[in-house]
Amino acid sequence: MPLSSPTKILLTGGTSGIGAAMRDMLLAEGHVVIVMARTASRLGAQDRLHCFDCDLSLTADVTETIGRIAREHSDIRVLINNAAFQYDTPLTDPAFEPARMIEEVAINLTAPALIVHHLIQHAKPTAIVNISSGLAFFPKQKSALYCATKAALHSFSISLRYQLEAQAIQVGEAILPMVTTPMTQGRGSGKISAQAAAKAIIDSVNQGRDEVFVGKAKLVPVLSRLAPSVAQKILRGG
Repeated sequence: MPLSSPTKILLTGGTSGIGAAMRDMLLAEGHVVIVMARTASRLGAQDRLHCFDCDLSLTADVTETIGRIAREHSDIRVLINNAAFQYDTPLTDPAFEPARMIEEVAINLTAPALIVHHLIQHAKPTAIVNISSGLAFFPKQKSALYCATKAALHSFSISLRYQLEAQAIQVGEAILPMVTTPMTQGRGSGKISAQAAAKAIIDSVNQGRDEVFVGKAKLVPVLSRLAPSVAQKILRGG
């Protein structure tokens, strides 16, 4: 199994929300965790934890940081592309500046692709996990770019799985419902906890799952087949 202890794991966005929950669980299980995030160094020195500050919205910063990580930790076995960002603003809003649009796409899609590309060239990962959302299948009205980036990440995960199957690198995707995190504060109801989401993601790696639908997201494949228009109406409002 990819997470036979101890395993060295690269985790993006491991400072809050689902990422923080995964970080703590993985450390508790005896793994070595490398956190790549904008404020990773604030976590301080901890046993088996390595922190690399990186602004994932900046291509040059991502390229430089993943290069350094790969040089210093060429024995990384698992990559978890967890970091994501969402502006809960419609594109029709004049306040939604172009710079914010570029930032959202860069963090949610460009950064994961850059990290994967570099890591498979300079390390020997056995598993790559991309964190997606039910909104990849049924987008909501407000956050058009966020939904689009998650749909793109879903497609990217499938194509990457095809590309890496000859190298025996597992490419998994965790499709999440709304989770209680700082990003979703004040939005919606019926959320699952960050800890529940983190456990489901880690379990999917251990089980070698290509795709895992978590919580209410388990309804996505069912509704896609039986009643797609119903799911569209439910999720449109977000």
